[in-house]
Amino acid sequence: MVNLFIENFIIIFVAIDPIGLLPIFAAFTQGLTKNDISKLAIRSSTTAFIILLSFWVFGSAILDIMGISIYSFRIIGGLFLLVIAYQMVFEQRQEKRQETVDKALSDEALSSLATFPIAIPFIAGPGAITIVLLLSEKGGANLQEQVVGFSPILIVIILTALSLWLSSKLAKVLPLSAIGILQRTFGILLGALAIEFVIEGIKRTFSI
Repeated sequence: MVNLFIENFIIIFVAIDPIGLLPIFAAFTQGLTKNDISKLAIRSSTTAFIILLSFWVFGSAILDIMGISIYSFRIIGGLFLLVIAYQMVFEQRQEKRQETVDKALSDEALSSLATFPIAIPFIAGPGAITIVLLLSEKGGANLQEQVVGFSPILIVIILTALSLWLSSKLAKVLPLSAIGILQRTFGILLGALAIEFVIEGIKRTFSI
């Protein structure tokens, strides 16, 4: 159980990458009051949590309805995560996030920022959703295993909310170079995990 918790925590932490969100969220909070920042952090994190919880509970059922095997999803999900890992290692993911920020700041009102783009796709992005769906399948039908397997997601969401709330201060403490190093490290870990998903999916599909 402990190994399951630690493994899931590391995986979902890498997928959401709350540290990489610090400089991005700091751009949103410039000029806002502490109360507005708190509301934005809580609302966006709550929305992201509900999205991830929904995919944890109903993800497998959705795949069954669509006639998609979990092993096929492991392969395509692994390939998709591999692309995200590549973007993280070469800092392309941060650039895409910044482009989304610029568009949101010019086209969306502050009240909608909690949902887009902060909750989706920054926190509950395609990578995090893919990871959650795969981890829910891996957890098995046992209730205790499901609780232990999902609890890291809740903890990472809480940590993300705290980091968003403190983003303006933390962004000053952590230099961009340090954030870049952490993102590259997370990218390498995510890439290795993505390859494992692909290999496992191929083995199960072809009974190797």
